[in-house]
Amino acid sequence: GEEGMAAMRVPEGTTVVSIPFTAENRRSVLLSLEFRFGESVRDGFLFAPSFYATIPGRIPSGLIGLVSSRKGNAVTVFNKLTGKTVAVIPTGGSPGGMALDAFRGRAYVAITGEDAVEVIDLLDLRIIDRLHLAGGDAPVELALTPYGRTLLSVNSGSNTVSILDPVSRVERNRVRVGDGPRSLLLDRTGRKAYVFNALSNTISVLDVPRAAVTQTVSVESGPEKGQLSRDGKQLYVLQRLSPYLGIIDTASLSLAGRIYVGTGREALKVDSKTGWIYIARNNTDEIDVYDPFSLLPMTFIRAGGETGYITIDDEQNNLCVVLPESGRVRMIRLGGYDTSAEIDIAEGPNRVILMGERQ
Repeated sequence: GEEGMAAMRVPEGTTVVSIPFTAENRRSVLLSLEFRFGESVRDGFLFAPSFYATIPGRIPSGLIGLVSSRKGNAVTVFNKLTGKTVAVIPTGGSPGGMALDAFRGRAYVAITGEDAVEVIDLLDLRIIDRLHLAGGDAPVELALTPYGRTLLSVNSGSNTVSILDPVSRVERNRVRVGDGPRSLLLDRTGRKAYVFNALSNTISVLDVPRAAVTQTVSVESGPEKGQLSRDGKQLYVLQRLSPYLGIIDTASLSLAGRIYVGTGREALKVDSKTGWIYIARNNTDEIDVYDPFSLLPMTFIRAGGETGYITIDDEQNNLCVVLPESGRVRMIRLGGYDTSAEIDIAEGPNRVILMGERQ
């Protein structure tokens, strides 16, 4: 009220909100509940809670963002502009990395716990197919070549990379890589891939059309993931057990340098437009921003929690940050580092992909 907080009489009865919906096998229905404050208080002290329930409608495909949740066995679909959740899609056990085919309107999800890759129809927002891998593969990350011709799956359980046909949805080939592969990075042509093998301290260089490892690069300790520089001439390698960010020359595949970034680094992203390097560390809410020329930290961003994954929305020029511990995804404007939207995700978000993602 105008004079501050005041005690209100709470009604004895239960507030009931009715909304019709249809229950279907292996498909969830998201209900949105809006609290109407103005209609809930009468005469300044009478309180009768009023709510408005809706089922979120469809959003334009260009505004779709998807977040996988390992603990929740689901993929959450959200509007990347408003931050509102529009659907929750049940998946198999422990969904991990994802890949997006904007042309065909499909998303692919690595189902780590069930040795499979599931296919999501982005128009109907449901699982429409499953690609079965070999028992014990435990896929953790996916990558799709340009024009969606080849889907690559990093299989941490079998130390392999599966080369899949996303149209016929069969495995065309598989390639053995180093021990404990954690992630994969495609170059911008889609013909070369770098596989980061954390347990063997190596990077496998994969010729995608030939389905063959052409070279194995030894690095310091525990390579987890990598990003290419803006011009593609350098590969930045995040190493979990080393305080240094390794720099690999992509022409000679030799060590070109390293940057001291501290231990416990969790997420890495290079802005392909500006060249800025974003690095997040666990046990802090800070994302350090490195200048690509001096290779020195120039500033930092407060993410609002420990960051597990970073990508960039090219259309809105936002940093998209996954905060696993607090169960949120935050969109941060690169212009002023303020928050443009925030999405609550149940059961620990893991990976995020966006329509219009900056490559």
